[in-house]
Amino acid sequence: MRTDKGEYVYARKRMTAGRTEDILPSILDEVIKGLPFPKRMRWSDKSISFPRPISYFMILFNDRIVPFEMDGIASSNMTRGHYVRFNRMIRIDRIREFESVLKDNGVVINQHERKKIIKDELLKAAASIGGTLVYDEELMNTVTFLAESPYAVICEFDRDFLKIPDIVLITEMKEHQRYFAVRDKDESLMPYFLVISNNPPTEYIRKGNERVITARFNDARFFFEEDRKTALYEKVESLKSVLFHKDLGSIFDKVERLKAVASVISDELGLDDAVRNKITRAATLCKADLNTAMVFEFTSLQGKIGKIYAMLDGEDPDVASAIDDHYKPRFQDDPLPSGIVSVALSLAEKIDNLLGSYSVGNIPKGSQDPYALRRQANAVVDLVLNTNLRLDMRRVLEKSAAHYANGEALIDRILEFITARANTIFSEHGFRYDEIDACLSTGYYDFRELFLRAQSVHEFRKNTNFGEMLLSFKRMNNIVSAFKQKNKDYSLTFNASLLQEEAERDLHAFFDSRRGEISGYIASNSYQKLFELLIEGKAIIDRFFDAVMVMVDNIQIRDNRLALLDAILNPFTNLIDFSKIAE
Repeated sequence: MRTDKGEYVYARKRMTAGRTEDILPSILDEVIKGLPFPKRMRWSDKSISFPRPISYFMILFNDRIVPFEMDGIASSNMTRGHYVRFNRMIRIDRIREFESVLKDNGVVINQHERKKIIKDELLKAAASIGGTLVYDEELMNTVTFLAESPYAVICEFDRDFLKIPDIVLITEMKEHQRYFAVRDKDESLMPYFLVISNNPPTEYIRKGNERVITARFNDARFFFEEDRKTALYEKVESLKSVLFHKDLGSIFDKVERLKAVASVISDELGLDDAVRNKITRAATLCKADLNTAMVFEFTSLQGKIGKIYAMLDGEDPDVASAIDDHYKPRFQDDPLPSGIVSVALSLAEKIDNLLGSYSVGNIPKGSQDPYALRRQANAVVDLVLNTNLRLDMRRVLEKSAAHYANGEALIDRILEFITARANTIFSEHGFRYDEIDACLSTGYYDFRELFLRAQSVHEFRKNTNFGEMLLSFKRMNNIVSAFKQKNKDYSLTFNASLLQEEAERDLHAFFDSRRGEISGYIASNSYQKLFELLIEGKAIIDRFFDAVMVMVDNIQIRDNRLALLDAILNPFTNLIDFSKIAE
């Protein structure tokens, strides 16, 4: 089979239908052997590889046992209750009884019900000690699948640990122990934590968890105190010994590139010296926490702990915030940075990642995007849209390219990649495909400006006269474009004295007298007023085409009329491609 992307070989395989009971065993075999897990193990004399020992299979269909056997373990209609309180095999005769029978034996099988029980228990426990739960959806999902019959246990820790930054304590509770933190009405962390136990609360459970968290917090205090022996700035030099990428050098090298890209962004935005200095300082410090004991222990704290250390060092609050914010958005729905120092550094981070990855051949292919470059490109567009930045991305890339291998040759590919993400973002705002295409295909890369254009077209096309105006401009564009395609190096020069017909003189007079208005509307993003002006000129354009033949035999007159139309279209060449908009 031949396609635009080359030749493909394919085959058709016809499969006959079969009885569910006959098909299920092969599906189960594939599922058990193929489920992806970070760690798998074998135990006893079994050859099955799975995260936990498999003791039995209960497989029923239409209340009948489906025959299945793996590694000497045969299927049955028997399952097990709660592993401590109801540790016995239970017979299930009817599928509809499965959930209720297990619940009677200490197992809440429905994960949605289990999650609700956990949330209710946590909220009630937090309220009972006068606090509010520090809710974490990821942690909630984790503990939901760790408990069969959940109970919340209130535990306490030494108040002296509250001297450690609360984000450290919360991260320690979450990542190492799967505990929930509690805050008071002033949002200060309380010396309590909540444990989801798979058994009813006992003093033994409470004391055991308190003993474990004390050891964990002692470790955290040690890491924090070790880190604070030197200022964050003093850790920058050590980044020279930390490899970022074999072809891109150390983390220190990345910081130097970040400073260069951030400087380009500052130039393009026309920022004053005070803001530029903050951005440079933030770029210098933004990776320093990667060489801290705290980030070695908790990689999720990179940026966050850097911000805290910078504040403790007395750095400017804008600089400290940018250290954390430059990683944002870390995930979908993560809030975007807002301050200009944070935004500029975040953009520099994304642009460096794109240029760096492309320069060493790490380019997304199909569904594979190991360096999350699609997310980086999305963030570039989102940042300029949400902060109303006027930033020509081509100019930024061109001025930054020298710091990357073969950088100049990568610019068009990266712009195409970012534009594809912009297309998706614009469509999510409700713009039609042709409106987006008309704006993104102009070869201009100020995405905030392009968004405003697409938005204006989207809104103004509701005007009943828009379609008629569009037809008039398409007609002009089609004539000029067709001529230029056939005569690529042909020069057109306009001479007002060669205008013969009243209709062409009127056309010239209308657009010549409004050239300043058109330029002003474009410069001020007043596209609604621009379209209103164009609609006003529609009748004059129509009279021109009714009364004037452009492609006459007289070459001089023909060229002059083509030059007239070209001059009218010229202000819109890099604005909107009217030919892309569907009638």
